[in-house]
Amino acid sequence: MKRIITLLLLILSMFNSGTAFARWTTIRNGQLWHDTDGNVVQAHAPGFIRHNGRWYMVGEDRTHAFRVLPDVNLYSSKDLVKWKFERKIIQNHVTTPELGRSRMIERAKLMRNPKTGKFVVWCHYEAGNYGASEAACFESDSVDGTYRLVWSGRPMGIKSRDCNVFQDVDGTTYFISTTEENQHLGLFRLSDDYHEAIAHTQLFPGQRREAPAIVRVGDRYFMFSSACSGWAPNQCKVSHTTDLTQGWTPLENIGDETAFRTQAAAILTIAGTKQTTYLYVGDRWMDPTLPESKIIIFPITFDGDKCQFHYMEKFDINFKTGEWRP
Repeated sequence: MKRIITLLLLILSMFNSGTAFARWTTIRNGQLWHDTDGNVVQAHAPGFIRHNGRWYMVGEDRTHAFRVLPDVNLYSSKDLVKWKFERKIIQNHVTTPELGRSRMIERAKLMRNPKTGKFVVWCHYEAGNYGASEAACFESDSVDGTYRLVWSGRPMGIKSRDCNVFQDVDGTTYFISTTEENQHLGLFRLSDDYHEAIAHTQLFPGQRREAPAIVRVGDRYFMFSSACSGWAPNQCKVSHTTDLTQGWTPLENIGDETAFRTQAAAILTIAGTKQTTYLYVGDRWMDPTLPESKIIIFPITFDGDKCQFHYMEKFDINFKTGEWRP
């Protein structure tokens, strides 16, 4: 009995000190995600924000494989594993008259503007033949509210397609997209209200990169991107700089030759009490078909100007301390 009481006191102390096994969350790769209602999560090319203690994820609803007209779904989670479906925040034929007719949405990315308090989505806003080459900005008063179209068109008159966003620590925010028929990457600085692009820097001219994802680690920025090969995966490459508008290093291979059969969607920063962990989020397209495409998450580590992928079928993460383990 004395031994049992000692064991119980030890377990209780572990919970109180934050080291209990229950605080570790296991993330598994290669499986379909299901929401809390049991439905398949449809949030392809996802974008993420952290708000009021929860993760919010937006992404393309590809339920209908042969209808390349995805709505934009919103999900929420405390642990990146259990996802609650909130609502369709952008919907064909509803949000704007042209959606589902002359325009479709790809790679929706969600942000919160700290100055206005508004929630803003930037995305690729395209025609069926990819001739429009446009972007669009939507805004809502709340993260799960009604999003309305604020602007659409070519940022600063420049043809724009595959895209992402990046918010710097000083609040400056950028829209990054493939430009001029996928030849270059364009870095567009956004206005204070996030409604329009006000400055443009051409990056990696003629190198035909897409799926850009930027993360800041200390004073250095890292960008991950892929080549343009449709739904087929290819080699992920990384570049880094200390100034977003210049000084990017030559592209270097990272991971295996297909980025573990993924294409970059986002880099998440988990700032814990013991360490900061960075998580790569990628799409495993056409696995085996478009509606069943998987979302893949795994840790990245940084050491100065070097970084390394740590792909694994499953790993544990402690969101309080920031630690992870195989």
